[in-house]
Amino acid sequence: MNNEIEISNKYRKHIKEDRGIGEGADYIPWTKINEFSSKGRATRIMGIKTKRIHHFHSDNQLRAFLIFEWSNKVTDIRECYPLLDLMETVDDKDNLALDKFSDSEPGNQFVITTNFLLTLREPDEKIKYIARAIKNCSELNKKITIEKLEIEKRYWRARGIEFKVITDKELDRQLCKNIQWVRETLLDNSGGVEEKDKLSTQLYFHLSNNKGIIVKDVLKDFESRYDVVKGTALYLFRYLLAIKRITMDMTQPINFNITVMKLLKFFEED
Repeated sequence: MNNEIEISNKYRKHIKEDRGIGEGADYIPWTKINEFSSKGRATRIMGIKTKRIHHFHSDNQLRAFLIFEWSNKVTDIRECYPLLDLMETVDDKDNLALDKFSDSEPGNQFVITTNFLLTLREPDEKIKYIARAIKNCSELNKKITIEKLEIEKRYWRARGIEFKVITDKELDRQLCKNIQWVRETLLDNSGGVEEKDKLSTQLYFHLSNNKGIIVKDVLKDFESRYDVVKGTALYLFRYLLAIKRITMDMTQPINFNITVMKLLKFFEED
């Protein structure tokens, strides 16, 4: 097969807009949800770490994003990352099914993308990049899926970047549900950041000083003592979890009918 395949002309606009270039808030994914027919529910969501809108074409991609963003190691998340230099990067192309990912016009290559390129900060402060593909287990029975993943694998291997496939079975739904429930408080500044931080600190110590009391009773007592609107304590509880000042097993449903000491750990504790 001819190795001098060029990107299809239909993507010239994407290249002109610098899609797939940059990091953090400056990054633009190769495709946005209004431009691509998704197999699942498409979602736009503001990134806490990136300070930009992310575009996801399925619930599984959204779940993966939530888990990645929750990780303390992940500092940047680039979705729908285009392998624009595929032909120059991969030397061994002879048995790759590149012809299946090309336009009807001879010599025009579709742009193959990887679901996520993640930036990690290691404990020694070194920066590391990893690439991840998100797939339903059922998709792994399809030849076209395996062929595309093989192209991605060789590309990232040539760049010296770890590449793995994550299936829907590895995306803990309860964890994602809990993350989504608490992270909303990081996006809502309607009450003022300073006031939220002040009240959440007060709730933190109220919880810490009442570890033998049932959580829902502590929250109720807090609202009574500080004369705040009903629901404020629960909101602040979510915020404390979101900023990880208190922690719990996020893979489990949150049980407000057990004591504080059984549900929570505080940041001072080991």
